Amino acid sequence: RLTEDPNVNVLVIEAGGDGLGNVDISDISRVGAAWGTDIDWQFPTEPLTYANNRQLTPSPRGKVLGGSSSINGDVYERGDAIEYDQWETLGNPGWNFESLIAAAKKGEQFFSPSTNDNIDYVLGDHGTTGLLPTSYGGVAPEFHDDIIEGVVNAGGVKSMDQAGGVVTGIAHVTNARLPANNPRSTSATGYYFPFSHRPNLKVNLHSTVTKILWKSIPRLTSGQAIASGVEYVDANGVTQSASAQTVILSGGTWGSPPILERSGVGNSTLLKSLGIKPVVDLPGVGENLNEQTLVAMQWQLNTSLPCPGSPFLLNVEPLETTLGAGNLQTVESLLNVTPEGLNPALWDMHKRLYEKSAPWIEGYIYLASPPNGPSTLTWYPVNLHPLSRGSVHIKSADGLEYPKIIYNFFQNPVDLYIMAAGAQRVQQIVATPPISNYIVAPIAPAAGVTSIEDLSEYIKEQAGYTNHIIGTALLAPREKGGVVDPNLKVYGTKNVYVVDASVIPLQPSAHTQATVYALAEHAAELFKN
Repeated sequence: RLTEDPNVNVLVIEAGGDGLGNVDISDISRVGAAWGTDIDWQFPTEPLTYANNRQLTPSPRGKVLGGSSSINGDVYERGDAIEYDQWETLGNPGWNFESLIAAAKKGEQFFSPSTNDNIDYVLGDHGTTGLLPTSYGGVAPEFHDDIIEGVVNAGGVKSMDQAGGVVTGIAHVTNARLPANNPRSTSATGYYFPFSHRPNLKVNLHSTVTKILWKSIPRLTSGQAIASGVEYVDANGVTQSASAQTVILSGGTWGSPPILERSGVGNSTLLKSLGIKPVVDLPGVGENLNEQTLVAMQWQLNTSLPCPGSPFLLNVEPLETTLGAGNLQTVESLLNVTPEGLNPALWDMHKRLYEKSAPWIEGYIYLASPPNGPSTLTWYPVNLHPLSRGSVHIKSADGLEYPKIIYNFFQNPVDLYIMAAGAQRVQQIVATPPISNYIVAPIAPAAGVTSIEDLSEYIKEQAGYTNHIIGTALLAPREKGGVVDPNLKVYGTKNVYVVDASVIPLQPSAHTQATVYALAEHAAELFKN
């Protein structure tokens, strides 16, 4: 988008390769095959202190052109208008549902399903002329009709389309892919390869940025630091530098904060302890790490059902639907306890979500059919708005050393309670006709694991990440823990910006990908104007 102006020269410094010819990227049936390979950063994380000290496998992050859009689960869905409007309420003028939905539609090239695909949708909720192809990717099996009916019978609602700002309900969800043969759409296939011939656009591959270089460093308490470029290590292991009038970090939630910290931007106490001279004292850098949690619940069915790889069904509900009166009262009391590690502005934002009946629990529904034998139904309850917060911080000044990443899942007791109540809700739905007509027995958790207490223990042993990490370079006023201002400029600097999921202040009730595209489209308009 920036190089649409021929007078703007852009250099992209990419740690990975171009990914061309890699079927683990293009072939959507191979989702997950790229994880743990050379196009995955494989960031290690610390053990889960509040979940039996479990050690999770490294969370996949794309180390290739297109970043995580090249290796993620491919789901493309937007959040609720209530959530996006909270960005502006936090103190970010111009960042709201209206601006983000306009940016999202600008980037999207939606392909409508055919009348035979058995999928409801609202064309006006999608963009059709953008650079990123999206589609449902196939024909919905008849069993999906029974799942939808079961959710409705259990007190849920059916949604025609979750893309228009009202996410609550059960619906099929779009994916970032072309409809024919389902090749994956990435930010590289949509926004780079078709324009790589532009003379004002250059990409350095296999080059890892280590820090920002400064032209001018003011006193720590006043003035603005001016960047002159960046330092990076090239494919041969040689340290190089690149000059620039503007530096934009898009290293992701785990990649951008370490670059800032190694450059002297962050908590000055931490930086001094590592021998790094502080340039901007900005304690919010690397804090507020937020990740949605999920847990697998699985049932054996009594028949073998057709099982296309897509489309997927998602059921999204507010807490009052998911929890029921008794559990809701407990959650209300927990929400009134000041959360550890969560700044008051973000806590207030979560309370406003609850008051406005925002979506809070997602059910990610997956049907598997082995070559021989009956199918299995897997239903993943997801806590969309956890209050627990983690962090990502450097361990040394070494530009190639991985940072220390702490999730802090279930640090706040309300998160575990909501997950357990969400699991109870899934059990209730699955026990409702016509879904119950297919059920033979639960596989996991075992039969009899139905109480909040027992489900909580199951969740602490089995819960995992969703790869929807946000918040470590927060878009918020500086006094509220913010790292970037409404123009995405890093506080205390004149020409350093962050454009990636690390600035997102609140989890959308969705998989993160579509929100990041909308964020980037809106950022491009801000920069061009």
